Amino acid sequence: MTTELVSQGVFDGFLTAMVGGIGVWLMAFELRNLTRLRGVPASPSKHDKQFGYGVGIVIAAIAILGTLRFNHVL
Repeated sequence: MTTELVSQGVFDGFLTAMVGGIGVWLMAFELRNLTRLRGVPASPSKHDKQFGYGVGIVIAAIAILGTLRFNHVL
């Protein structure tokens, strides 16, 4: 008799799907937002948005790379 709700494989798959999926979604979302700023004239607001989107891209990259390392791909 085990006290685990799910097996380790199921938990690992869920963790991969959630963190990796959110990382991929966030990367696409931030890249889309960043490309929409191309035609906007330069202003402090534009630079703040670019910085924020850049931080989001870095966070998404960390999530994606962490998921790949967790699954022994890298």
